[in-house]
Parts: sequence; structure tokens; C-alpha cells
Amino acid sequence: MVSEAVEERSQMELTIDEVLGPSGKLAGLIEGYQAREAQLEMAETIAQTIEEEGSLLVEAGTGTGKTFAYLVPALLSGKTVMISTATKNLQQQLMEKDLPLLLKVLKIEGKVRLLKGRENYICPQRFEIAQTSEQHSRADWKKLSDIQVWMEQTVSGDRAECDAVDENDLIWRKVCAKLEFCQANSCSSEEGCFYPKVKQQAQEAQVLVVNHHLFCADLALREQNFGELLPEAEVYIFDEAHQLPDIAAQFLGFSISRGQFDELVRDIKKAQKQEAEEMQELVDQANALDKEVKLLNEGFGKWEKRWNWQMLEGLASFEPQLNRVRNHLEQLNETLKAVKERGKQLAAVQVRIAELLAQIKFWQSPDSDKQVRWAESSQGRFKLNLTPLSVAGAFQQQREILGGAWIFTSATLTVNHQFDYFANRLGLNDADKLELHSPFDYAEQGVIYHPVGLPSPNSPDYVKICLRAIWPILKAAEGSTFLLFTSYRALKEAAEILSQHWEGTLLVQGEQPKAMLLETFRQTERAILLGTSSFWEGVDVKGEALKVVMIDRIPFIPPDDPVVQARESYLKEKGLNGFVHFQLPEATIALKQGSGRLIRDVTDYGVLVLCDPRLSTKGYGRQIQNSLPDFPWVYDSAQAIAFLEEKKG
Repeated sequence: MVSEAVEERSQMELTIDEVLGPSGKLAGLIEGYQAREAQLEMAETIAQTIEEEGSLLVEAGTGTGKTFAYLVPALLSGKTVMISTATKNLQQQLMEKDLPLLLKVLKIEGKVRLLKGRENYICPQRFEIAQTSEQHSRADWKKLSDIQVWMEQTVSGDRAECDAVDENDLIWRKVCAKLEFCQANSCSSEEGCFYPKVKQQAQEAQVLVVNHHLFCADLALREQNFGELLPEAEVYIFDEAHQLPDIAAQFLGFSISRGQFDELVRDIKKAQKQEAEEMQELVDQANALDKEVKLLNEGFGKWEKRWNWQMLEGLASFEPQLNRVRNHLEQLNETLKAVKERGKQLAAVQVRIAELLAQIKFWQSPDSDKQVRWAESSQGRFKLNLTPLSVAGAFQQQREILGGAWIFTSATLTVNHQFDYFANRLGLNDADKLELHSPFDYAEQGVIYHPVGLPSPNSPDYVKICLRAIWPILKAAEGSTFLLFTSYRALKEAAEILSQHWEGTLLVQGEQPKAMLLETFRQTERAILLGTSSFWEGVDVKGEALKVVMIDRIPFIPPDDPVVQARESYLKEKGLNGFVHFQLPEATIALKQGSGRLIRDVTDYGVLVLCDPRLSTKGYGRQIQNSLPDFPWVYDSAQAIAFLEEKKG
């Protein structure tokens, strides 16, 4: 429903050109503003899609200004808008910079709200329990004290406002608004809970900003007729949309992990101590469950591995042991049902056990062959996964039910300039399509160096030879380089080699938090940063700090991956080729993302080093090349170095 504040303002007194054009309001407000033809075309097309309540796919190359291109027509429409992003950085940019600026420029009074998943918010009741029911280390008591000071001041209860704890800190898991606790205790804003209050504010927003995980969690609840997390809107916008199909698959499926069991056992014991101290059988049953879970884990062996269902069936001990775990859960469930009214913690663990039981039963006997059962394991951990082979039907159905306009945008939605792969994955074949090229002058701002004579990526010396090929460029650029790898094994091997030869700073993923690594890289001379998949996208380093990006190989998913095998079989049944219609598009989009790290501004320049010989020796290499930024290709390191020297002046 359109907010009253928006209805009261004069309707559509501004055109898109009057906001984004060369003489528009933003040109008079932002120093150095330049109107971009592609941005204007994108904004006009989105305005038409909103008016017609249609669907639109937009690939907008880096530098297009796609954020303003969707915000301006969405705000001018006067309709309620939901914007979903993949990264916190973009959420922060929208909430703190872009939306406040545009609301002021457009003189719109509509409310803007940010809603995150419930575990981002503090739960006062769980905080009180954590203070009174456990022994903590001195460091954790200090954190709890800092959290209490913050909690007395915060309005939203959002952990992002609290500097006392990191988002992955275990102490936060003990005090956040976990679903099972809230379900069991009917929490509400009247009781001082933050999440219900924030959720109510989201209902009143003209513009609601969420992330793909929360949107897909809502989608899954709607699909199962379990209600909803989010209010309905009239315009749905998905930025960084290339990540949406995989995130939807996570939420339309589920995972059961060793960590869940470990946490459950701890919480049962804590609940017993606080609310049913005389019931020693609860502790005994929890310990028995813990023992069976450990035996299940041991059955997977010591090595890191992914298992398809056929492999799991080959483990003689697997199914009987999983049944023993299930039996112990059922026993605990019955015991807790009898006492759950005695306390909030007992009620919460009973809800978790009931849901875990339902998931295990469904995992053992799924109701469709369009879902793949698989597992991943290491020496101390395992995870049972159920993943749908396609989310297109569910996504399309909910889109039709919700109605309104749907816009999907990213710098990487096409493969070989076609939207088919992305559209098929979400059931968006009926959507309009718009491909907009980057305004960057790639022919002038960079080159692709493709070393000749490299061995097969399967060669044992492949990483060493790649580093040998790029070594002259590393020295010429004096660092200022990202080395991006498709595996941790390759990253570790490269780090070990470079540590013996590079005289500058080596920054290796995993040694510091990602944000800290990037900031150190920006501020440090002769720095080389080594990263894997998390550094392939959502990383923005402009200027002289980054002059070279190397990618070691085409990022194909390992062919023995259970989900890959299942999807290829699924496609084969439909008369399609798994490599052509799944593996190749996935790898192409990932490579486009990695390549996009190099040029982030009109003044940037640099060398993109693509090492994989298959780019020039395999037929599909040409299709991948056609999807990449339009850099000139060179095949001699001297040419790449000459380019750097020329730009450096």
C-alpha cells in the first residue's frame, strides 16, 4: 500500500532526465557529476517496467551507475519498494548514502527501513539467561558487560551497531534472537524485544532494504505455506542478482550439521540446569545423543570429502547410525514435551529437536527426485544437505502470487551476451532483457595477458609455472596485485613459494579478516594479496593500489561434486548437456566477476592475467572470451609490462 506521505506529495513532478540528466538535480549537487547514457536508458526502462508491472533483467557493466538507475524510477513511482542485495557493503551504501541523498533531492518523505535476519538482533531474554545460567571466561564477561551498556542505548538492537563483539563471536550466538526461542516463547515488542519491533517498522516502510538470504527465507516459508517474514511490496529490485539462484536453492533445501547437534546438546544441559535440575535423565539422554553423533561423524572417515547418495549407501554403517541418532532425538523430544511448560529454555530446545527430527525424516525419504541428497565431511565435522535441482518453479509461482514489478540487475547476468542461463534458473524466461556495456574504455585502460605454453591446470607444477609467468609483471608493478585462485590448495602453494622470493608484503586470505586485509593492501606499498572465491566479487579497490589481477584457472566446479553430478543428470534427462548448460555458464559468470576486480573507475588501469591454457586451446574458450571485458589480448609479458610503463608515465 502506498504510504500517506507519498500520496500527499505532488505526483511525478520530476522526470528521470530532470534527476539524472546532464542538467538534472544530481548534476547541480554532486561535484564532477557526469550523466551516463547507459544509466539513463536503464532508469527509463525500469520506470516502464514498474508502470507495466512487468519483469526485467538488466546486465549493467561496472561504472554504469546502476544503483541510482533503479532507485530514481522506483522512488518517483510512489510505490512500495523492496530492494534485496547480496552484500552488507551495498546495504550500507544504500542506507547511509544513496537513499538519504535521493530522498532529499526528490523531496520524498517516505520511510526507509533496513531489515536483517533475526539472528542479527539482540534478544533481551536470552541475554538475561546468558548472564545468569553459565560460567564464562573473563573475556566473555567483559563482552557481556559491553553488550549490556550498548543494549541500554540502542534503538534497533542490531549487532552491526555494537563494537563489543564480532558477528562470528560465539557469545553473540548465545544472546541473539534465535527463531526457536522466539517461537517457543511468543516474544513480542511489548516485552522489550527488538526484532518484533523492527519487523513491524518494516511493514510501514515505503522502501525496505533486505538481503537475498532473508528474501529467500521468506520465499521458502511462503512456498511451504508457513506464513511470511517480509511484507509484500509493489516493486521488487534485486541488485547483485547473479547470486540469487544459489541462495534460493539453499533456503528451498536445508542442511543438518554436526555443529547443530553440538550446540543442541550444550543447550539441553543448560536448560536442565536452570529449569529442571532434578531431571538427570535429560543430561543422560543428551550425552547419549552426543555419543551417537560422534560415531556418525567417525563413519565418514578422516578426510575432507563430498558424498553423493550412492556413496553414502555404500557406507554400511551410515544409515543404521543415522537411525540411532534419530531414535535418541525422538526420545529427547518425548522427555522434553512433558516438561516444556516449565521454562523458556526447555521450550526452545524442544522446538529445535522437533524441527531437526522432521528434517532428518525428510532427508531420509524426500518426496521428490528433483532434490539431491548429499553430505560433506572432514575429520571433526559433517553436514547433511538437501538441495533442489531447480528453484525456477517455486520462484515463478511466488512471483505470480505477489504480483508487482520485478527487476533483476548485476554486472554479470549474461553468458556470451545471452540471458538464457540466469533466466532459466529462476523461471524468468518471460522477462524483458537489457544489456548495457560499461562506460569504461577497456581498450585503453587495460590488457589481458594470456601466457603461452602453460601446462594443463592438472599438472603438479601448474601453480609454480603460473607464478613464473607473472613474476616479471609483479616486479614491474611493484606488487599492487591480486592473485586469485580457485582452490585453497593452490593459494597455499603460491603463498609458500612467494614467501621465499617476494621482498614486499604478502597478504593471504585467512590470516586476517577480509576487511582488514583489503585495508592493509590499500595502504601498503609492494603488496600482493592472495585470495580465493570470496575475493572474486564484492571487492572494490580503486587507483594505484591495484594494477594487476591474476586468475589461475577457469573456475569450473569439480566434476565429482554431488550437486554438479545431480544437476548434470537432471539436465541429461531433459535432453540437455550438463557441461554446456550448467558448468560452462557457471564458470563464465564467476570468471567475469573475478575479472571485474581490475578496473573500478575511469582513471584505473592495469593488467588482467588469465593463466588457464584452455581459454585458447578449447572450443569453449572463445565463448568465455566473448563474455569478458573488451581488453586487448597480449601473449608476451614484455607487452604487458610496456603497457604498465606507458600508463605510469
